Amino acid sequence: MSGDPAEPTAADLRLDEHLELLRSDQTGPRRSLAARTVRTARWQRAARAPLRVAGMIAAALLDGLGLVVQRGRRK
Repeated sequence: MSGDPAEPTAADLRLDEHLELLRSDQTGPRRSLAARTVRTARWQRAARAPLRVAGMIAAALLDGLGLVVQRGRRK
């Protein structure tokens, strides 16, 4: 960065060009974006509990299987 803020560097000028393109872009998110986001959040919330239970059951089965295998090796 240069010590004098009154003299923009070539990088500063190029950055200003890019930022001006973004400032002039007036297209915003469509209304359907909010609706899709809410819809996605709702089905994910509904799916969370069953998926969590399925994961807990799978973990318990694997733990039990691991205990059975360890007992078999001890004998």
